[in-house]
Amino acid sequence: MANKLFDIAGRRVLLVGGDSGIGLACAEAFARAGARLVIAGVSQSDGDDRAARIAQETGSDVSYVEVDVRDEARVAAMVETAVQRLGGLDIAMNNAGIPGPSAAIQDYDTDAFDNLFSINVRGTFLSMKYEIPHLLESGKGSIINLASTAAITGLAMVGPYAGTKHAVAGLTKSAALELAAQNVRVNAIAPGPVQTNLLSTMRSNRQKTGFVGTTSVPMDRVSEPEEMAGAVLWLASDASSFVTGAIVSVDGGVVAQ
Repeated sequence: MANKLFDIAGRRVLLVGGDSGIGLACAEAFARAGARLVIAGVSQSDGDDRAARIAQETGSDVSYVEVDVRDEARVAAMVETAVQRLGGLDIAMNNAGIPGPSAAIQDYDTDAFDNLFSINVRGTFLSMKYEIPHLLESGKGSIINLASTAAITGLAMVGPYAGTKHAVAGLTKSAALELAAQNVRVNAIAPGPVQTNLLSTMRSNRQKTGFVGTTSVPMDRVSEPEEMAGAVLWLASDASSFVTGAIVSVDGGVVAQ
């Protein structure tokens, strides 16, 4: 009985933002668990190669579609392509995001701010907008969004990034309330420091501003992307059937301090 709660074999998954880091690690985990998967990202040629590798390694049905999550028409087409390939949709993970530049609020470039929100917030909103009708049609579904510990606390010198993650948390909780009675659950994970290009870029950019503060991790290490996958697969599975509207910290104890 317990094993069936965690079973997602055959489930139809759309993972947005699966080119690298957490998204790629979760795509590989979904495929290893036997899910049927469409990965969306920014490069069709590289993505096709990545999907073929994952399919060969896992034996699962994995394909790729290119998308710019800022563009509503392309997001709508991405979801429709995924639904056509999979025959419906059971699970969606919305992971696309960038760190943006680092600067104090008064020095932050307005165009950079707009682009950051277009990808991190508008992209999540548009993805959910077009995913939800198909999840409702399936009669049961799970959405997992990518937040951050920056959705729970502030983060100096990358305030707009923290703002995007607070917005993702707000969208997640609100959609969860709207869909709770319709058997579609909406949650987010809030990673702490994860060994990804996003983390190294953000740390480098913050240092260039002269910022010397660091985030203390009680477990005294940075996580690997693969360490996010367990929480994501749990939220996708029936093992979390009474969990919705949650922002699940996967952070080595960062927000417990």
